Amino acid sequence: MDKVRLKFRRRNVPWTLAELKRLGSVPDSVLARRVGRTIKETVVMRESRRIGLPTPPRRWTAREIKLLGTMNDAELSRRLRRPHHQIRNQRVALQIPSFLRRQPRRVWTLAEIRLLGTVPDKELAGRLKRTLSSIQSQRHILGIPYLHPTFKRWTPEEDKWLGVLPDDKVARRVGRPLGSVKARRLRFGIPDPAPLHQPPHRWKAREIKLLGHMPDREAARRLHCATYQVARKRKRLGISSFRGLPPWKRWSANDEKLLGTMPDKELAAKLCRTLNAIYLRREKLQIPPVNPNRKPWNKEEIVLLGKYRDEEVAARTGHPIKAVGQKRIKLGIPVAQPKNRPWTAAEDALLGTDTDKAIAQRIGRDKTTVHCRRNKLGIPCSGRRKPHPHAWKSEDDRWLGCVLDEEVARRTGRSLSAVMNRRYALGIPTANPEFRRWTSAEEKVLGTKPDREVASLLKRSVKSIIYRRLKLGIHPSDAHA
Repeated sequence: MDKVRLKFRRRNVPWTLAELKRLGSVPDSVLARRVGRTIKETVVMRESRRIGLPTPPRRWTAREIKLLGTMNDAELSRRLRRPHHQIRNQRVALQIPSFLRRQPRRVWTLAEIRLLGTVPDKELAGRLKRTLSSIQSQRHILGIPYLHPTFKRWTPEEDKWLGVLPDDKVARRVGRPLGSVKARRLRFGIPDPAPLHQPPHRWKAREIKLLGHMPDREAARRLHCATYQVARKRKRLGISSFRGLPPWKRWSANDEKLLGTMPDKELAAKLCRTLNAIYLRREKLQIPPVNPNRKPWNKEEIVLLGKYRDEEVAARTGHPIKAVGQKRIKLGIPVAQPKNRPWTAAEDALLGTDTDKAIAQRIGRDKTTVHCRRNKLGIPCSGRRKPHPHAWKSEDDRWLGCVLDEEVARRTGRSLSAVMNRRYALGIPTANPEFRRWTSAEEKVLGTKPDREVASLLKRSVKSIIYRRLKLGIHPSDAHA
């Protein structure tokens, strides 16, 4: 059990970036052995990331040649790790027929050829037991016209309407499908009178100068083209779109006198300006803002900063906590009684001398803080701990491996997963009444006879014989091969 766990030490562990980069560079079995994972897990990860396993050119073996024609070329390509064209070329070179052989071709008789064109193709296909496409192809090859054509030929009067009216109107006038009208017009090279998309516009130098100096819609109207054509040409040339500037008003002396006398929002509504314009002008003139809810600081309140915590100063002075912190930082006053109190040498000396809870109560810190500090310094825990109420006892461990896990879970009052995890941790194999360990005498028989005879002799399954033989690296007997 320990050897298996050591071999697949990284099974079901998240893949690292270094392991993912090695996928496909070496065979899956080699990579699985190097990184301590199973081959199946490696194959699934490589195929999920669509990484092909490159195989260098190699000679065809006799075993591979025997498989040609025994299955589909695509399936054999997947099994042999060879490209599909190599499988087909090798099979054709050796004159090996395909696994899916084509049905023998029926030769057309003179009596069947005489029936072509005498009845509808669909009816003749049912009578001769051939496909409809076979009937149509043979009739086209021989140049035999269809007996009852479903289409009607175009007349010169109908051709005169092509290109004069849009295709949909011509289709309604002549009673034909829209696709038929369009195909007929394109056959004669007649342009569409009402195209959905305008033809490409040929740009001139004087027209390109207009781009970006006016909206795209206005430029398209002047140049007699679509708006999307103007926008596409402008973007290809890297010309930014036209953005008209809003009406700009100069600042008068009376307007500047109002700055700082009322909130910016009220002044913006009064002067019919944007809030950003009011803010920028006031900052340029270095005029402080007006806040009706703002409370000025006095000397008595400033003296409290740094002596008490910000929450207590805010409660005493009526200022918001954020305003207290900003005022203290602006004056360069350190915080009083910081939450992140630095550790002293005397406090570090107490760590590990008692339980974390007792030390936390003694030095006035949280238990979690003491625990993290002790782990950071690498100091082991001290003090007695209460035993876990559900800890495993020696009386419970003696049942593991002797009876089934379900019976152990029922006797000890635990879950099945808890019993299995405990047994895996102790390296105890499962209690299987049908399981028999392999002896040296049984292993000597492997490979001396065919697997079925060995299974019957040892009273084991054929699958068990094959697995054990492959694990020991024993080749099958000649009679079995």
